[in-house]
Amino acid sequence: MKKPEEKSLRIPVDKLRLGMFVDLEMGWTKHPFLFARFKLTKAKDIETIKGLGLCEITVIPARSDRNAIRNPPPPKSDDSAPNADDMMAEKQATLSKAQGYRQRHNSVASKYREQAEKMKKIAKALSTEPANAIQDADEVVEGLAAEFDGSSELLTNLVNLGAGEHSFYNHNVNVTVLSLMLGSAAGLKGEALRQLALGALLHDIGKIALPSQVVTKIGKLTLPEERVLQQHPVLGRRLTEKVRTLPKMAQAIIELHHEYLDGSGYPHGIGGARIPKQVQIVSICNIYDNLCNARVAQESLTPKNALALMFKRYADKLDNELLQLFIHHMGVYPPGTVVRLNDDSIGLVVAVNPKQLLRPELLLYSDEVPKEEALIVNLAEHPQLEVEAVLKPGEYPSRIYQYLGIEERMGYFVDSL
Repeated sequence: MKKPEEKSLRIPVDKLRLGMFVDLEMGWTKHPFLFARFKLTKAKDIETIKGLGLCEITVIPARSDRNAIRNPPPPKSDDSAPNADDMMAEKQATLSKAQGYRQRHNSVASKYREQAEKMKKIAKALSTEPANAIQDADEVVEGLAAEFDGSSELLTNLVNLGAGEHSFYNHNVNVTVLSLMLGSAAGLKGEALRQLALGALLHDIGKIALPSQVVTKIGKLTLPEERVLQQHPVLGRRLTEKVRTLPKMAQAIIELHHEYLDGSGYPHGIGGARIPKQVQIVSICNIYDNLCNARVAQESLTPKNALALMFKRYADKLDNELLQLFIHHMGVYPPGTVVRLNDDSIGLVVAVNPKQLLRPELLLYSDEVPKEEALIVNLAEHPQLEVEAVLKPGEYPSRIYQYLGIEERMGYFVDSL
């Protein structure tokens, strides 16, 4: 839904009062504030604006405190108000911190791609050197499970993937990371968490035994192709049975991750208590990633819509307690969500802290900042900023899609707080 135009008025700078929402209408590098649109909450902000040499300034009444417009009290003097140079230095400090966020996020993306490459090698080796392949899978799992085992201090990060980059291997890494997140939240620890990760990493391994034209087909599968694809859980179980060291729970995840509680799944149509908790965890995460990274890219859902659809469509098919836990842990604004802030900034949620679900980290759009230097801010550090709306595709221009990488596929990885 497109945001209606807001009425504004121009007033002399000496009429500025606390509680007014102002628009500096100046280039990002021309003022010492982090944002050009904001509510005046400190007397020093008014003094700083006066120091910019402006005669008049734009005020938006609808975003201002009512008393600030109708019966504005005179601003209190603030002898400690910093000058513009001090404010600019403070802005630079904030930008340096934003750069640190961006560097950390780039590091997370690099680690994610390393895991996807390892998954690719494991899949290729599984049919010829299964013992070596499983050993490599164990090494990947040990590293990932160790991050989650007993730790609640983790950020769930978004990793933007190019349209041609998302693959079978990326999907397996996504499901593994999300399964570990949910499994840890559900109380799994130690060996149970490790077996969950191993099963999640190898859950679709049976697809390497299927015709490539079925696995990689872009578009809707025919009924015969669907039947071929539905063989992959059993084929995966047979492949991994060559390795006696693979835990039984990991094998169950591989074989049963498309089974539903109501018995409507495949390959066996079993249901209820016959589906272990770890299998149900992987099923939830598998469905979520398939909805967000659909076979046909244009059919991919936004993270928030994917969660809503799962809650509505799979209520009788998935464990409701686990599903609600997954939805809660992904946050009110899951990674990949596009939001509009109360200062009209548009941003992409790139990381969620389970302890600050309403205050995610955002990659902010700006037509004055190059894409490769885009500002990443943690809303927990900017109490004046709030998410005002979640935006749907079509509610923002294509240049924002491109700048934020919204048209790309999504990956998920974790990082310590």
